[in-house]
Amino acid sequence: MSNYSFKRAFTLAEVLITLGIIAIVAALTIPNLISNYKKKVLESGLVRFYSTINQAIKLSEIENGERRFWKDYGYDSCGFYEQYLAPYLKTTDYECGYYNPANNKHVDSNLAVGIYFQSGDMAVFSYGRYFYYIYNTKKYYKNYPVMGSGNPEDIAISDEYGKNIFVFVLHSYNFNSGVVPYGMQYNDTATDEQLMEKCAGNRHLTCSALIAKNNWKIPEDYPFDF
Repeated sequence: MSNYSFKRAFTLAEVLITLGIIAIVAALTIPNLISNYKKKVLESGLVRFYSTINQAIKLSEIENGERRFWKDYGYDSCGFYEQYLAPYLKTTDYECGYYNPANNKHVDSNLAVGIYFQSGDMAVFSYGRYFYYIYNTKKYYKNYPVMGSGNPEDIAISDEYGKNIFVFVLHSYNFNSGVVPYGMQYNDTATDEQLMEKCAGNRHLTCSALIAKNNWKIPEDYPFDF
């Protein structure tokens, strides 16, 4: 009998092969995990914004009367926001005006209001009617254009709509509806196929409506990647 015992170890080649397999599996699964995480965060953010802004309108109506009788501020987003929404929203800050991404300078204007929520989300309220919920706040925080203007700086970020920016609108036909995903103010009976087609072809219009109609879940066949 030998007094020596032998233990078998992995060879260098076997270790390298194992590491290679792990790397391949990680490369295949991690992007999906990240994408799914982003979707969940976005879905939660959209629901949170929708609930928060409409709750603020209901609270405002208690003190200011029914929205149908509120003062018409026209394109004065700042005046409308300060009177009817600001006192009823929990925010860290808001600012009237907007920023020109081309030179990173603030533009004094009542056309737009940047709203910074305690959750870390933000939204831009423009033209006294439109709300642009922004998911990627790190990119646009304190550096947003007057969205919906059609100006070059707004058009330059058109690829962000449906991915990081989602449009809502203050319903002007049915005052009981409050703020709704853009597209639902005209026809809330649109089919999933119609919304999907419009979201893919003209993304700034109905992507938020598509997600809302899908119980605030991003559809599996959503036209854009995250």
